Amino acid sequence: MSNAYRTTSVPISRSQEAIRKLLINFSVRGIQFSEDFETRNVNIKFAKEVNGNMRTVSVSMTIPEPPKPKRARSVRYSRGKMVYGKLPQERQEQMARATYRALHDWLKSQFVAVEFGLLTFEDVFLSHFEWTLPNGTMSTVGAMIKPHLETRHEFMLVSGARSLTKRASDDGDVSEGEVVSK
Repeated sequence: MSNAYRTTSVPISRSQEAIRKLLINFSVRGIQFSEDFETRNVNIKFAKEVNGNMRTVSVSMTIPEPPKPKRARSVRYSRGKMVYGKLPQERQEQMARATYRALHDWLKSQFVAVEFGLLTFEDVFLSHFEWTLPNGTMSTVGAMIKPHLETRHEFMLVSGARSLTKRASDDGDVSEGEVVSK
């Protein structure tokens, strides 16, 4: 875990409120947080009007498991007192706090990039756009595309087409910075 979030003491509720305020400042229409305590999945969903169209963005993640402690339960001394290492439940809570803090910072950076003009809203959030499937269930664009990236057969070039990774030879010579055709 990054040092920036390892020791955060910001409660989850404060990070959620910061996310809520951030999204309101960027004119979203609604926000929904959900969390599955068993699977440790977290989801934030928000709606924003972009170019006259309402877009629903759904960002999902799983709170990672905390790193294994180096010792069963460490003890150290601070100011003459014994200080015990964190229990597994405390380490999981720390990972949840860190995850929400990182989510806040990520969302902020994405909206700042859009506001500055580096990227469009669609460029940043396309993989998180919700899409209604023919059977009526909801998915995200990223969830629909990602399995195809792993098999790659839809993304292979047809035979005879020029490879994007291998440059085809051109029929010319380079002479003093100019291409001369043969």
